[in-house]
Amino acid sequence: MPNRYVRLAGLGQRLDLTKPDLGVAGGAVLLEQLLTDRRLPVPVRGLTCAEVCEERGFVEPMSVYRRLGKVVAAHMRSDAEDRHYGGGESDEHKAYKDRAVRAAEDGGHTAVQERPSKDRAVRSDVLIRGADGVLLGFESQLSPRNPREIHARDVAARRAGVLDAWQTDSQDMSRDTTVPWLRTDRVPLELIMKRDSPIPFRGGIRRIELARCDERFPGPCPKRRTGKCGGWHPTTRPAERPFDEFIRDAASGLYVRAIVKVKRTAFEFWTPAADQTAYLDATSGEPPAVMPRQRQVKRPMEDGDPTCRVQPPAMADHEAAPLPYIPAPRSPQSAPSTGPTVTGVLPVAHRGKCGAGVRPCGAPARFYAAGWLCVDHRP
Repeated sequence: MPNRYVRLAGLGQRLDLTKPDLGVAGGAVLLEQLLTDRRLPVPVRGLTCAEVCEERGFVEPMSVYRRLGKVVAAHMRSDAEDRHYGGGESDEHKAYKDRAVRAAEDGGHTAVQERPSKDRAVRSDVLIRGADGVLLGFESQLSPRNPREIHARDVAARRAGVLDAWQTDSQDMSRDTTVPWLRTDRVPLELIMKRDSPIPFRGGIRRIELARCDERFPGPCPKRRTGKCGGWHPTTRPAERPFDEFIRDAASGLYVRAIVKVKRTAFEFWTPAADQTAYLDATSGEPPAVMPRQRQVKRPMEDGDPTCRVQPPAMADHEAAPLPYIPAPRSPQSAPSTGPTVTGVLPVAHRGKCGAGVRPCGAPARFYAAGWLCVDHRP
């Protein structure tokens, strides 16, 4: 859900991030000052979310920055960002979560939606407690999301003992190898809600087959590139599985996530547990396969991309030292501007006066490497 509006203390109207002047008189000057304001920790700068958080009664501080030419508003807490995505869940997303819960319960498992882990590091769309202590997380992702964030959530779930199953109906997202995407077709809402309707996973599930590298093996050894090694070499083939049956089998431990190295390429997918056991037994003397680390390239922001993001602070709020205000460079002509002014624009620090604070402190100061600071705000 795109975050469009923020609010600044002292102004009686919201600021529109999609407009160069923020939708207020003299807003272009104010925007540049907000983008360069690095003097105090974000919670005391006076900028707050004016959309979902405000509608639900939360006062959430935000910061703004430019990303690939667009102004982005950043929450400082992940649960604040989750309100936007939770509030913007599509009916299809909700239907997939309900269907996953129903499929798990039909298999004798327990399932709850939006349940955080014990350490509150992750919160799965659906958390399923299966057989023999299996914790299966079902994550339905129908809208584009940063691959780095997907990877971070998947790693956090593994640390919490949860094995995530990521489902999507986007072919573009399914091509990304950050996680083994379980791809479904794009189907109407009525079909998702209908019990036992045919919705198969068409991607993300494969079968593992082993072939002995001997005289019957076609071609040279894939590892040595010549002759025969006498070992076992894996090959894989795609396999489809109905949505409900897969949820029940994965919760029972019959399907697992496996990383298999075919020739010199390793990739991850869901496979029957028996196939993985046979593969591990046949390659027990070899080092385990490891997924190659991909270089995540920044994707250009589009009109539908969310501008409400979480930007972790560089240091904890109690460790963040106040920084002086750095005024914008002066134009060659020093004539006073006749343009409109905005109440609440941050004043400029002067020589010999402290520049720390939401509004410059103004107390007598000496010059440090960080700028003009008084005794209370000195480094």
